[in-house]
Amino acid sequence: MKLLVFKFLPLTNPKSCIICVCFLMAAIAWGSVFYGHSVYLTALTGDGRWSIGQISTGITIFWISSLPGTLFVGYLIDKKGASWVVFIGACCIGFSLVGISWAHDLWLIFVCYGIMGFAYPAVGAATISATLSPCFFKDFGWALGLSLTGASVGGAIIPPVMMYAIQKLSFSLTMIFAGGIVFFVLCILAFILALTKPATVQSVTPVQSKNLIAVNLLKKKVFWRIAIAAGMALAGQVGFLAHQIPIALQQTSEFASVISVTIVAISAAIGRLITAYASRIYGVTKIATFCYAFQGLGVLIVSFAETTALLWFGCSVTGLVVGAIVMLSPMLVREAFGSMDYGKNYAAVNVILYLFAAVSPWFLGNMFDHHQSYAAGLMTLFSVQIVAAVLILPNLNSAEVSP
Repeated sequence: MKLLVFKFLPLTNPKSCIICVCFLMAAIAWGSVFYGHSVYLTALTGDGRWSIGQISTGITIFWISSLPGTLFVGYLIDKKGASWVVFIGACCIGFSLVGISWAHDLWLIFVCYGIMGFAYPAVGAATISATLSPCFFKDFGWALGLSLTGASVGGAIIPPVMMYAIQKLSFSLTMIFAGGIVFFVLCILAFILALTKPATVQSVTPVQSKNLIAVNLLKKKVFWRIAIAAGMALAGQVGFLAHQIPIALQQTSEFASVISVTIVAISAAIGRLITAYASRIYGVTKIATFCYAFQGLGVLIVSFAETTALLWFGCSVTGLVVGAIVMLSPMLVREAFGSMDYGKNYAAVNVILYLFAAVSPWFLGNMFDHHQSYAAGLMTLFSVQIVAAVLILPNLNSAEVSP
């Protein structure tokens, strides 16, 4: 395992440089956006001006707006490369972070969430996996795991720092700094990607899976099985993480709630590396089945937690597969359809994923407004995860991929 890590470490290797850039991109994307939703939800509803359900609608708008973004990203990366995509993401995300804190009307908050959602695929899993796919074949899962470990680093550091800054400074000032830093760092990463052009690898996937275009994917049973199962798993994850701090605040202090986010992020880093290594030994569908069910178990523990210790334990169980679930959808697409036209193929699956992800925060928020409790919503997420695990269980095979 150590040899696999050291294989990618020398910065003189263009592939290693790509992994480092993707690592930092993941840290920014997950730390300021994916895990950041819970911070913004808490800050925007803290004074009682807007309800959890209303701001949850903004998070739903975020995920719906990601649909055209992910299609745009897939096409542009396949044709032009990743650097311009990342630059567009830098501009939009930096602007939207500042805009959320300045908006005094709910519709303006929704606009900012929409802009952020459109840009998120430009720095998230869609761009990261599409950047790595042409450069790695056998080691794709491992390279993806190393790169997306940045998501855990960003999730462990950025949300607690933002919560602390909001308390010491203000929400508006904190978001101005955050937006500026995100823009500056992502612009540097886009410039590095423009200068780095590693050699590509050839896929050994059967020929019939290489020439698929996104429209033809709709005729494949395996497309729908991957998209629906991965979408349900992502819905469970997104719903929980978007509401994690408010969920924890019902059971513990604000400090312990923020620590729960760090626990999830650290657990995700461990689980992501385990998944990357396991992908070299076990089939991707078997790993996905285990991870989807395991995340459901974590959500179930959180729903019944009555102490801070049990809450943290549930978060650690959930977090252990948070990173894995993000990795698994691109790995499933790569295993089923190969690396040719990967950006467009993954974008087609991502459309379904983001539709599921869009509904989940809205559903959980409105369930809370109706019941003044997260219990019923969390039990629903648990059920969704178990169904996803059962759905993805059969192995992918060439009969499903072929026309």
